[in-house]
Amino acid sequence: MLFVYILIGLVVLFAILEYVAARYFFKLAVVPRPFDFETAAKDPKADRDYTDDLNMLHTAQAYLKDRSPEPIELVSRDGLSLKAVYYRAEQPKGITVVMMHGYNHTGMGQFGYYCMFYLKHGCDVLLTDQRACGKSEGRYITFGVKESEDCADWCYRVNEQFKPEHIILHGISLGGATVMMALSEQLPKNVGGVVEDCGFTSPYEQLRHNVEQMKIPPFLVMPVTSLYCKLKAGYGFKDKSSLDGIKANKRPLLVIHGDSDDFVPTEMGRRVFETAECDKELIITENTAHADSFKNHADICEAACLRLVTKATGIDVTK
Repeated sequence: MLFVYILIGLVVLFAILEYVAARYFFKLAVVPRPFDFETAAKDPKADRDYTDDLNMLHTAQAYLKDRSPEPIELVSRDGLSLKAVYYRAEQPKGITVVMMHGYNHTGMGQFGYYCMFYLKHGCDVLLTDQRACGKSEGRYITFGVKESEDCADWCYRVNEQFKPEHIILHGISLGGATVMMALSEQLPKNVGGVVEDCGFTSPYEQLRHNVEQMKIPPFLVMPVTSLYCKLKAGYGFKDKSSLDGIKANKRPLLVIHGDSDDFVPTEMGRRVFETAECDKELIITENTAHADSFKNHADICEAACLRLVTKATGIDVTK
C-alpha cells in the first residue's frame, strides 16, 4: 500500500512540475516582451552591441518623417485592432511591399531601413505592427499561426484602399515564418513574390530548438506547454508549418539567412529553400547572426531583393 501512495505522490509531483514548466515556458515565449533598439543600445548587459542597428533606425526615421505616412487599421479575424502605416514612393511603380517584422519588435523598429530602401526604388510600403506588438492589440504572440491570417488580410486591405498592381511579401524572423505560413492562406491574385529572411520552419521546431539550447529535454516540456498554450491562447505549436506554405507556393521566393544564426538555425533556411518548388534564390550571408544579414551585407541583400521584385512583377526596380 505504501508503494501505491508513493507512486501517486510521484505522479502528482510530476504533474505539478509539468504545470509549472508549462506556465514558465508559455510566459517566456508567448507573452510579449517589447524590444527596442534605443533601450538595447544603452544597456551594458545587452547580448551584443546594438549601436549599428540604432544608427540604421535613426537614418530611416530621418528619411521617413516627411513622407506623409498614412495610418491604417485592420480588425483581425479574432477581433483585435491591428495597426500599420502606409508609405508612398515618390515615383511609384504600382508595387506595394507588405512588411511583417520579427519577434517582439515593431514595424518601424525593425523594418524602417528596409522601408526606406524600397521607397527609393519606387515601391510603396505597408509597415505593420504585428499582433501583441507596437500599437497593435493582442495578449499573445502566436508564432505565425494567427499572424499569417493577419498578413493575408492586410493584403486585401491594401488592395481595397490603395489598389496596387502588385504586392510583395517581406518578413524577417517571426515575420519570415508569418509570410511563409500566409502562403497557405487564400491570398489576392496580385501577391507576386516573397522575401523570407531567417524565418523558422514551424513554431514547434523553433521552440524545441530554443528548449534544447537551455539544455532541457524537449519531451519533458513541449507537449504540455503546447497544450497549455492551446487552452490559454487558442493555438498549438503544431497548428501550422512554414514548410506547408512553401510547398503550396508557386511565386518567386528569396530566402536569406545568416551562416552564424543560432537562434533560428541556418539549417532551417536551407530546408525552406530545398522544400520550395518555384523560382527561388538562397542567400547565406557570411559571419552573420540572427536577423543581421541586411545590416552586415546590405549590398548583397538589396540586390537580391530587387531581383526578386523584378522577377515577381516584370517591372525593373533596379533603376
